[in-house]
Amino acid sequence: MSEATISRPLARSIIEVLGSYGTPPARGIQHFNVGNDSLLNALDEFYLSSYLQEGGAGYKMVIGDYGSGKSHFLYCLRDMAWTRNFAVAKVDLSPVETPYNDQKLVYQAVASNLIWHESDEMSSDETGLMRFLEGTLTRVVGGALSLETLNTPLYRGLIDTLEATAIDSPAYQTAVIAYFDSLIRGHDERIDSLTRWLMGETTSPADTKILREVGVTGKIFRTNAFRMLRSLCQVIRALSYSGLILLFDEVDRMASVGGKAEKLATDTLREVIDRTREDLPGALFVYAVPPQFINDVVPKYPALQQRVRAPGRFSRVNHFSPLINLDHLDLNEDDLMLAIGEKLIPIYEIAFDATLDHTIQQANAVILANVARDVFLDVSHRRLFVKSFVVELSRQHHGEEHTITEAEAQMILRGQVDALMGGETPPY
Repeated sequence: MSEATISRPLARSIIEVLGSYGTPPARGIQHFNVGNDSLLNALDEFYLSSYLQEGGAGYKMVIGDYGSGKSHFLYCLRDMAWTRNFAVAKVDLSPVETPYNDQKLVYQAVASNLIWHESDEMSSDETGLMRFLEGTLTRVVGGALSLETLNTPLYRGLIDTLEATAIDSPAYQTAVIAYFDSLIRGHDERIDSLTRWLMGETTSPADTKILREVGVTGKIFRTNAFRMLRSLCQVIRALSYSGLILLFDEVDRMASVGGKAEKLATDTLREVIDRTREDLPGALFVYAVPPQFINDVVPKYPALQQRVRAPGRFSRVNHFSPLINLDHLDLNEDDLMLAIGEKLIPIYEIAFDATLDHTIQQANAVILANVARDVFLDVSHRRLFVKSFVVELSRQHHGEEHTITEAEAQMILRGQVDALMGGETPPY
């Protein structure tokens, strides 16, 4: 995508996030993405545009060290999934929590993080199953909801499709249809009760009474949570989406949990993998982890090891492999960082209506990249380079543009190391 297609507000947002935190922004990732096209194209060719559309399912693991681009890659996959009309849930877990010790928590994590996405590049995405259902209903009927909506052909067609679709849990099917009806009629109590039920939250006796009035019985428990997740996948496809992409970005949690909790979590993860392949139509489960998880944790659990270890890494010639390794991209490390720098220069110019000397700034990108890689070995050099380069673009913009020396580069990078380490998960 050319730089000319980016708006100034989006460019400003990208530069602000990268310069402040060094982490990928939620919007606009495609404007400076490089080096992973072969991986994304293979996922599109063998899964998003074909197998998943036909009701197949699969799982992949994205392997990369801290700051190597796991979250960046998941954002790219998310955006590509949206272009293929998939629903997406992106679960960002902190180092102190994991849903893998309880199957119900897996369902709740998906329901809470299902994204309602607007195509407007500056619109903020909203999360949650209920917002997703409301947005889908409004989009299908083509406008604001009113009592007249109940009799429109578009709404009747939507309900007829849902009723005709085979859903594992009839209660789940009924709850979704009742939620649509309650939204249109403005029945706030029903909306609240149905929300708690569909989100897997605790329901009260008053909720139970209301739910029975609309034909919803039972609850979402640990023992039926995967059945409900399958029902959610079936509902999503009935709503004319291609399927559901599940993106779990768990940082270093699974590499350090240890003990009985680790055993329980890995058992549930194994079941998530199995259920995705066998029971979730149109779903792709993608789990981003550090190499230590594959090398140190997985070998302790043979059943999990059988599912995630592979003789080769994922590629177009070996799309069967579950392992997407971010150490093996389309560009070598030097060319990768230079290409990122070349993309960021015009984005910065658009953001601040500036004109920079591209020859000088490309030279600075090369010097910063080399020093980041060769000197700061205990810090993620990709993230360190991106943050430092954006900050340096600002310094050069407001000062005198010049080609920096290696000594300057070391001072620039050292100044950003503390910012990256402060409050962050330590790199491995």
